[in-house]
Amino acid sequence: MRQEKKVKDRPAIALVLFFCLAALVAVFAVTSTVNKVRDNLQIDKAAEVVKKKSVSKTSENTAAEVVDSQDSKSSGSNSSASFIKPLSGEVIQKYSMDMPIYWETLDQYMTHDGIDLAAPAGTSVKTCASGTVTRIEKDDRYGMIVEISHGNDLLSLYGNLAEDGLVELGEVVSRGDVIGKVGKTSTFEASGAEHLHFSMKLKDEPVDPGKYIKGL
Repeated sequence: MRQEKKVKDRPAIALVLFFCLAALVAVFAVTSTVNKVRDNLQIDKAAEVVKKKSVSKTSENTAAEVVDSQDSKSSGSNSSASFIKPLSGEVIQKYSMDMPIYWETLDQYMTHDGIDLAAPAGTSVKTCASGTVTRIEKDDRYGMIVEISHGNDLLSLYGNLAEDGLVELGEVVSRGDVIGKVGKTSTFEASGAEHLHFSMKLKDEPVDPGKYIKGL
């Protein structure tokens, strides 16, 4: 009787063992999958870190290239060797955007975005470098002015000019070409010696002409 019961229990035991084995296999499979997902996440995170570092490095290199490119331009067509003084007069008022200076006509202290070169009215004014005449107008501060673009966002401006004998708007000029003559049209600098007001701008911001022209 007992023997028959053992024989009958064998299929049940085998079935239980089968389910246990299946459960173990399932647990192993799930564990393996979880581990793979975890490993993939770690790999993705590592790849993302490497990617960010690569992008950061690329940005640094790009910035460096831009600086090098600007330096190259400065040493090329916009170097000091490419510019000359618009006339040979003495500097009677220096460029001073960091420190206000005294303006005799206005009787007050203000910054000065260019330089003043002493010269009698009627003295020929030459362009400091080759370029295109982009503006001719009567300015409230510096009187009759001529603006010339030299490329690379660099401009030169000539103020306190006479109203006659001016270059034409849109005209292409070469370094040393006469573009006008010294006048008496400036309202802010009417007092003092007769002179040319000369200034330069890079990307619409005043820059010291002395950085481009020797002797200023």
